[in-house]
Amino acid sequence: MPAWQRTYLVACAAVIGFAVAYALCEWAAWPRAVYAPLEGSLHLERPPVGRDEISYLGLVAWGAGGALVAALSALAALHFVRRPLTSRWLRLAGAWALTAILLAGAFQTWSLWPF
Repeated sequence: MPAWQRTYLVACAAVIGFAVAYALCEWAAWPRAVYAPLEGSLHLERPPVGRDEISYLGLVAWGAGGALVAALSALAALHFVRRPLTSRWLRLAGAWALTAILLAGAFQTWSLWPF
């Protein structure tokens, strides 16, 4: 497999992992890092968080962890693939990455409704 295909597939897996972990963290109410600017402290807390606290840092941290796990898993799995993939498989991976972004974004938007 050419190096560019491996890089592309690992990047697609990382995007999918980020989107899934980012949305799943909110949906499953996992504890996350929360910054309280008034106290100047960073702590772990389950949702719902206070109105004056910032939980976005914890969401991004979960997303980054999901991206790292997915990218390393894809890299390990692609180590055994020797032949170049066809353009059909590459388009499919890209489509899944775009779909994951759209679904995670739609979930986050829906969870804010009504404003």
